[in-house]
Amino acid sequence: MTNVVIVAGNPLSGESIRRALAQVMMCRVVVCVDGRIACATAIARVRPDLVLIDDLPVPRARLMRIREARSAAPGAKILLLTGRMEASGLADAAAAGIDAAIAKQLDPVSFGTLIREVSAGNVFHAFAPMPASAPAMRDGLTPRELEILRLVAAGASNGRIARTLWVAEQTVKYHLSNIYRKLGVANRTQASHYAHMHRLLDSPAAPVAVAHPPAEAAA
Repeated sequence: MTNVVIVAGNPLSGESIRRALAQVMMCRVVVCVDGRIACATAIARVRPDLVLIDDLPVPRARLMRIREARSAAPGAKILLLTGRMEASGLADAAAAGIDAAIAKQLDPVSFGTLIREVSAGNVFHAFAPMPASAPAMRDGLTPRELEILRLVAAGASNGRIARTLWVAEQTVKYHLSNIYRKLGVANRTQASHYAHMHRLLDSPAAPVAVAHPPAEAAA
């Protein structure tokens, strides 16, 4: 049985997460604590296997809760549930102590699977911040757009890209539209060709989530 502590910014969010976890086999919520205040004592008292931290509107408060959870439960998995999957924010959260992050847009059916896999240590995610001296854009593309372009050039479908980057598939489609517009191309095949011809993929990609999603048809 996996004992879980929920750290939420308000009772409504905490209850929603509790209900979702009720559908996860071998998972038991032992306490839900208020993320607006220090939580180390409450977490240390129950010695959880997993601490699920809901997003907080203030980034500083979110990082404080993560650090407190990591200090209070050094052997537990720390999981961030967030609607903001920007690379810089995730890098800060990783430095503070999280093991993984889950996008709030995730399908509820997949939520339980990811919780189990993170608890079992089967999911690894390296959140690598961009170096301070690195250029913000190449050929007008942002770092996130370049990351998606690399995956497209590798033959990944929209669904696989979404799972790899832990974002909603609609977010991938939005980024692809911007990529096509900036590169002056009409589809993923032309975008891949442009990327190879203009050497946009020469720089090493930042590490992304390593998991084992089921095979799917190309989108």
